Amino acid sequence: MSTDLSLFLLSIRGTLARHSGSGTQNFITRQRARLPISPRQNPSVTSAIWCMFRWKRRKKGAGEFLILDTWNSMDGLNNFFANPTVQEQAGQIFAQRDPVVWAAVDGFVSYHIPAPSGINDRFVTTARGTVKNMDEARKLHNSAIVKTLGKARKAGNLSHESYFRMAAPGSPEAMEWFGVDVWSRPDEMMGYYEDADFLAGFNEMFTAEAITAVWVHPKGEWAEW
Repeated sequence: MSTDLSLFLLSIRGTLARHSGSGTQNFITRQRARLPISPRQNPSVTSAIWCMFRWKRRKKGAGEFLILDTWNSMDGLNNFFANPTVQEQAGQIFAQRDPVVWAAVDGFVSYHIPAPSGINDRFVTTARGTVKNMDEARKLHNSAIVKTLGKARKAGNLSHESYFRMAAPGSPEAMEWFGVDVWSRPDEMMGYYEDADFLAGFNEMFTAEAITAVWVHPKGEWAEW
């Protein structure tokens, strides 16, 4: 029995096919319950649902949803989503969607910090962009993250993870980076992302400006694990 562990992140960002509210929540929950193959019986470790965080006076991005699934087998992931019924139900949930599989890359700093007791709010930030050079991106990324870890923690940061897009077999190494941070306080979080020490590394990593977004868990009970 192999003791090696590889985790893969599936991100599905898109616009829902139905209006927001309890109707959407109930529809998605029913659809996930009717899946012909339960992801929990496959190598799906976690599945979390997030919606675009609506800042005051900001409507851009409202109505977007993000699903983050962690898998420990690419074969299991591919077999699950190859099922025609799964594809059909995904089409009923999203008006448009962008599914991407990501994998962690050695050498990029990641961390998880326990939350203090009673701090229960969670906000997720995502950043996505194509790096200029893998080795240089690693140095810039790690320098910025290590140098500002104390500031991030004081601002309510709980975790930081780095991934790169999975390249098809036989294809060149993918250069698209995906960062996922978890926070407990959104206002202080934005102050951290404007920090000069953080921006000095982050802004120099990419060929163009990274695509960023802030997400919050939607209200109600959703089918997650």
